[in-house]
Amino acid sequence: MKYNILVNKENPIDKNFKVNNLVSVGKNYSGENDCYTDEDILLEEEAALALKEMLDAANKVDSNITVIPDSGYRSYEYQVRVLNYYIEKEGEEKARHRVAIPGTSEHHTGLAIDVAIFDNGKYLDDVTGNEGPIKFLHENCYKYGFILRYPKGKEDITGVMNEPWHFRYVGKDLAEEIMLNNLTLEEWHERNKNLDTGKNL
Repeated sequence: MKYNILVNKENPIDKNFKVNNLVSVGKNYSGENDCYTDEDILLEEEAALALKEMLDAANKVDSNITVIPDSGYRSYEYQVRVLNYYIEKEGEEKARHRVAIPGTSEHHTGLAIDVAIFDNGKYLDDVTGNEGPIKFLHENCYKYGFILRYPKGKEDITGVMNEPWHFRYVGKDLAEEIMLNNLTLEEWHERNKNLDTGKNL
């Protein structure tokens, strides 16, 4: 698998794209029912191993806050269901702003992970980025091969609102290059496309 794969509105993924080496990184937690379910959260195998190492480190930051995997691999069909759920709940305009159109979600790659937290035992999936362990992830995720995929101030480039809970595995070398140069994956691809043709940004 190419860990630098770019999936967005301009670069949709084929609906039949398959990830062959998915592994479980935990069980899905139902906020409505306040319990774990039987549904596995899946990630590509290398990304899953890196995630465990990263979350183990993050969860040493604050004994009152625990970071957990919240959403990983999503099939095309699953993304259709998510979109339809929010259309019914919030209306089509808001839903299409909040939820990736099926085929444009990088969750389909098995390389993207959303995290949630337990703050003093209370489950929260809408993290702000101000929580100690989440700040740790923002500052250190590249050391584990992840990038903060949709950072604040880059919305015009990514086409997605700031998501302090969404991380994407790209491998350590690329993650370091992207994060330390304050790039998005889109900017990295554009820069390298221009480098490949001998042009400068």
